[in-house]
Parts: sequence; C-alpha cells; structure tokens
Amino acid sequence: MQLKKGSANLPFFFLSFSPSPLALANLRNSFYDRDMDGFNLKVLVAWGFFSAFVIISVYIIVIKKLKRVVRGEEEREAPDFVLENIRHTLDQRKELFHELEIREKLNEIILNNLAIGVAVFDKFKILKSANPMFRKLFNLSDENINQSIVQFQKESPVLFQFIRKLKDTGNGKGQVDQDSVRGRIVKVHATPVSELLGGKGGYLVLAEDITDIEAAKSQLELKKRLEIIGEMSAGLAHEFRNALSTLKGYAQMIENASPTPTIAEYNGQILSEVEDINSVVNQFLLYAKPLQPNLQVVSAASLREDIIDSFPDMPDILEILITPEDLAFKTDRTLLKQCLTNLIRNSREHLSPTGMIHTHFEKSGENIRITVQDNGMGMDAETLEHALVPFFTTRTNGTGLGLSLCEKIVSRLGGSITVESAPDVGTTVVILL
Repeated sequence: MQLKKGSANLPFFFLSFSPSPLALANLRNSFYDRDMDGFNLKVLVAWGFFSAFVIISVYIIVIKKLKRVVRGEEEREAPDFVLENIRHTLDQRKELFHELEIREKLNEIILNNLAIGVAVFDKFKILKSANPMFRKLFNLSDENINQSIVQFQKESPVLFQFIRKLKDTGNGKGQVDQDSVRGRIVKVHATPVSELLGGKGGYLVLAEDITDIEAAKSQLELKKRLEIIGEMSAGLAHEFRNALSTLKGYAQMIENASPTPTIAEYNGQILSEVEDINSVVNQFLLYAKPLQPNLQVVSAASLREDIIDSFPDMPDILEILITPEDLAFKTDRTLLKQCLTNLIRNSREHLSPTGMIHTHFEKSGENIRITVQDNGMGMDAETLEHALVPFFTTRTNGTGLGLSLCEKIVSRLGGSITVESAPDVGTTVVILL
C-alpha cells in the first residue's frame, strides 16, 4: 500500500468516543485517498501529533495528581514528625532542668553545712548571698541579704571594716582579732569573682573560725616551753637534792653527837624542813621527767584494793564503787594508781570532819570513766581556772603539782581529765580513758 499526499476531513477524532466497526471503517477511509490510491500523509502526521499530545497531557495530569496525593500524605505526616521532635526536645530539657535542680540543691546543702563561712558581695559592697556559718560568725540574718555593708555596720563592724577596704582589683586577706567577733578569732579571705555576677565585679568572701586552732597552737608552744623548762629544772633539782642530802647528813651527825636541848630542837626543825623540801623536789622530778607508760590489762577490783591499802586511816570516808564488778581495762597500773592517790589525798585535805570521798569506776561506751568526788570546801571560779596549772596552790605547804601531775599522767595514758567545783559544795574530777 502506498502513502500519498492529499487532504481529507478528520472523522477519526470521534473514534475515541465510539470505537465501533463502522467507526473504524470510517477512520480507515479518512486516512485513504481514493484519488491518489493511497493513505493521506498529512492526516497521519496530524494524528501522530494529536496522539502524542493526548498521551503527554494524560501523563502530566496523572503525575500532578500523584504529586498532590504524595504531598497530601507528607503534609499529613509532617505535623506528627514535628511534634515528636518537639516532644523529644522538651523531654531532654526537662531532664537537664531536673539535673540542674538536683545539683543546685546539693550545692545548697553543702554550703549550708560547711564549717567555713561563704558570702558573695557585688562591686558596690552589697551582700548578695551568705551561708548560715557566715551569718553566724558575723551576727547577720536573712534580712541583711541584698543590703549594703553600711546598713549592717552596727551588727558586724569588723566585717564592715574589712569589706570597705577591698579594692575592685586584687585579693583581700585578714584576720579578725579575738575581741571583735564575740571572743572568737576569724580568718577572712576575699577573691574577685566578677564572672559570678555577670561580669559586673564582686567578691567571694571566705571566713573561718580558727579560735580552736590558735588555742591549740598556743598550748603546743606552751607545752614545748614547759618541756624545756622541765628539762632544765630537773637538772637543777638533782643538784638541789644532792645539797639536801648533804645537809641532812650533817644534821643527823649533830643529832648523834648528843647536843644540848636547844641545839637538838633546832636540829630537829632542820631535819623536818629538809624532809619537806626533799618531798617537793621528788614530786617536781616526777612531774618533769618523761613518762613512758607500761600498758597492761588491769582489774579495777585489784586497783581498788591497792588504793585502799594506801589510805589505812580512811576506811569510813573513802568509798570506791566498780560497775560492773569484774571491770578490767588496759592501762599503766603504777601511773594510774599514783594519779588516783593524788586526787584522793587532795580531796582529804579539803574535807570537813563529816565529809566523804566517792570514787567510781565504770564503763562508758568504748571508754573507762573514773570519777573522784568529794563534798569538801570546793573552789571558786578563779581557783578552778588555774587548778591544773603547775605550781599553783592555795595551801601554805602545798606544791601545786598534784593535779598537774594527774593531768600529765592521764594525757600520757591517752585520756582526758576535767575538774568541776563550787564553794561549799565540793569538787568532782572525771577521768576518761
């Protein structure tokens, strides 16, 4: 079959609406040119372009429809996805806030329980924060927060003077003396901390009560001085005792030579004084020399018997109780006995004719408590304050070494000793080992 050029109508356009056999025949006839005995080329080309247009149009319509469907699904899914992200972010922030709250509470607990005072002042010397210890040391209250140092100058003049002298650049250090803060010694240190206040300048102030530390230092220095004095005095006491021995020897020679009554009387007084002085020297040497405890298990009952034997003339005024009766503990028997006999002897010298001395051994937790109590004349506050000071005595013939020696012994045994007394009430000495 041959394709020929020519013109013809386009009844085939309606074919898509009625594809019957008749329509197909009409479509074939529309392509065929009888005059030229062949198919019309223009009609075929037109039909091809038209078909391509229809196919492309359908394709575009279908694609757009699909895009709208997909886009609709995405639009429906997008809010869920965003909400999930927001929910996750909020959960994370909630966890972070919770952790921050825990840390903040922990920091607050630590600050509130610190033994050191902590406070923050801004560059205008306004108190922004202070923990309980800082407020206690400087007599401040919650009302002083966000106040200038000028406003609480009356409550804490020493703090006012310290903060007032601080420079905006540099550190501040100082120590408040004992009379300034209710009898306490407070060490104060200030450091610039502008970053804590948004870069606006300020100070972190630390305050520490060092009263006990300073007291311990003073006691240590005193102890060292006393040890040096003790060593020197021990040497002198030995020489002094040698002289007393010589003096006593000559006095005994005079006594053996049958002197006159007057000389014999004077010689007897010399011997008596020599014995008294020798007793003082012996106590001093005992106090001055280093003690080396020999620890062993000691029965309280056997120690009681030894003490009673040391005071045969006091059966009616000396009472020694033990709780429990089989109480035993580790100590130096000789040193502890010497300490207790000194205490009992001291109590006896201050007793009235109807007085009593009560001694009690008892278990107190992990410790041993020994109490020596009398109802004698007692001591006033000033005497009690110096009771343990070496060579302090209110008696004419006293040495002032009895209680001091007891304190030294108890200290070497790893214990502590306290004395309580009141005039006309009596004295109680408690030893805790």
